[in-house]
Amino acid sequence: MDNRRRAASGIITAITIGFTFAAHTRAQTQSHALVQTAIQKGAPVETHATGTFDVKLVPQQPDDKAEGSMLGRMTIDKQFQGDLEATAKGQMLTAGTDVNGSAGYVAIERITGTLNGLAGSFILQHNATLARGIPQQSITVVPDSGTGQLVGIAGKMTVIIDAGKHSYDLEYTPSPTPNRMSCFVAIRTGRRCLFSVRWSMV
Repeated sequence: MDNRRRAASGIITAITIGFTFAAHTRAQTQSHALVQTAIQKGAPVETHATGTFDVKLVPQQPDDKAEGSMLGRMTIDKQFQGDLEATAKGQMLTAGTDVNGSAGYVAIERITGTLNGLAGSFILQHNATLARGIPQQSITVVPDSGTGQLVGIAGKMTVIIDAGKHSYDLEYTPSPTPNRMSCFVAIRTGRRCLFSVRWSMV
């Protein structure tokens, strides 16, 4: 009875501390435990990549040619330095207003290079406004756009413009998808299997 209680208690304790198993036996008995498990790797840690970049915006022929139109279109050509060593190509749509300091833009750009030593590419989606001089921006990694060693990347970027110089802060996780894990526990007393547990997680 003591062996059964000890085995059941060991399983419950192991599950609550993160699927790390331990088996305790007494030398004067024939009971023993067999434990086999694949431990899930830790969840991705959010990190930052920072640096500077140079940008070249080339105006294109606008689609809206109406008189007084404030819609514009540009191509994007960037060179990133720092934790992100990469180039970027993209397209931008802009909208101006009659009020000084109020405007907006949306853009899509593909970034290709290395991020903290990992080679690949990913796509950024921009959505930004300027409300009478007050900026608001949202620059997000497009889900599942990563390639190469950047497959599964997720995150967001903040662009800082100070005295005409551009810098960035990319807050990201390499992979938001948890790793699979399967576990098997069998506890036997002599030749008789007391109980067994098998499960998997995604």
